[in-house]
Amino acid sequence: MKETLVRISDIIDSRRIDVAYFNNSIGIKDFVSLSQYVSVKGGKRIPKGKSFASEHTDYLYLRLSEITDFERIDYSAFKCIDEELFGILKRYEIHDNQIVFSIAGTIGKVFVLKDVPSDKRIILTENCAMIQPKNDSILPEYVSILLNCSIVQKQIGQNRIQTTIPKIGLDRIAKLKIPAIPSVSLQNKIINIYSQAQQARLEKRQEAKRLLESIDDYLLEALKIEKKQNDGFVTEPIARNISSMLGGRLDPQQFHPERIETIQNIKKGKWCRLKDVRYDVKSVSNKIPSEATYIGMENIDSCTGDYMESKEKETVASAAKFKEGDILFPKLRPYLNKVHRAQFDGYCSTEFHVFEAHDILPDFLTVVLRSSLTLAQTKHLMTGNTLPRLQTNDVEDLILPNPEISKQEEIVKHIYGLKDKAKQLQKEGDALLEEAKQKIEKMIIG
Repeated sequence: MKETLVRISDIIDSRRIDVAYFNNSIGIKDFVSLSQYVSVKGGKRIPKGKSFASEHTDYLYLRLSEITDFERIDYSAFKCIDEELFGILKRYEIHDNQIVFSIAGTIGKVFVLKDVPSDKRIILTENCAMIQPKNDSILPEYVSILLNCSIVQKQIGQNRIQTTIPKIGLDRIAKLKIPAIPSVSLQNKIINIYSQAQQARLEKRQEAKRLLESIDDYLLEALKIEKKQNDGFVTEPIARNISSMLGGRLDPQQFHPERIETIQNIKKGKWCRLKDVRYDVKSVSNKIPSEATYIGMENIDSCTGDYMESKEKETVASAAKFKEGDILFPKLRPYLNKVHRAQFDGYCSTEFHVFEAHDILPDFLTVVLRSSLTLAQTKHLMTGNTLPRLQTNDVEDLILPNPEISKQEEIVKHIYGLKDKAKQLQKEGDALLEEAKQKIEKMIIG
């Protein structure tokens, strides 16, 4: 049996006595505590009885849920608070060039807050900690790179507290073991290596994004559909007979020339409604089995429509059952680009319409539902104020192009080829960054 020698001082310092912890800590005995170089401070929740501002202010509240790109943060997406609430929370203000460390839910996400607008002031959520270097010889970018190293991330995982929402205490962050921080010149060298890899990855991702964004234009061109301004809607008044109003709706914005022409073409076989092709809606909700795979909105990539596996197991009261080949079509307008064709059996959020199609190529239907053709039609069909939803009868009345199957197959093949190229570019970018991380870890740890 392998033996691990542990000093009493290490047990006292870490406040741990579990063998697995110390077995996994081998190799860091010469490291020092993070607190030797930085101070760690928590954020603060919005006090009970208070809420976000109903209008834009100069005071922002940082939550991870509003950040989609940690390298280029969009501060306009942050929730605002009023001046009075800022005054109450002022001691939890975070500044430009400080380090953010997520401590609840998703543990150990570390990034440097950069390019904060000069007219904005930011309060940090209670689900994050702020890390501040103790002097100018410790560069925030270097500390962020260091904390993202695998040997430190492994410690973060070991120190998490497993509750309903996983957490890590501020004291445990301060006691994380890191290699001694080198000279400023070496820190800068490492930062430059990392920054160059990030830039190379960004360029790959931008090229991938351009390919994905070209899909809609290709689809319209392949279907010989002319793209109109303003989603094809006109602003001048339009007179229509009652008999021409379809679906029992009185929404005048539906009755623009392009839509009327499209409706007329349904009878000519160029177009169809979704309900005209054989498709079966699945709306029964079930309790999700513990072993089943669950798909929420966050599991669908908004650029590709692909499924993304989540490390966190979500607990839900009910879910819609789907099988391989079914189409998951979002009900909520902000997520209409998250149309997905299932690659396995499972359960999904009840905020998806789930159906299977038979008289139209399912992959072609998926492509069309993700396109501007669908987005333009749904723009004025949503009901509800806070989170507008697309109702089942509106989904059934969606007007779709319906070319020959051979044309559908040609379009799908081309579009899936573009998606494959985009995903390959993303993989190449990720590989470049991972290679740089491994090089940096060797430089840091030796």
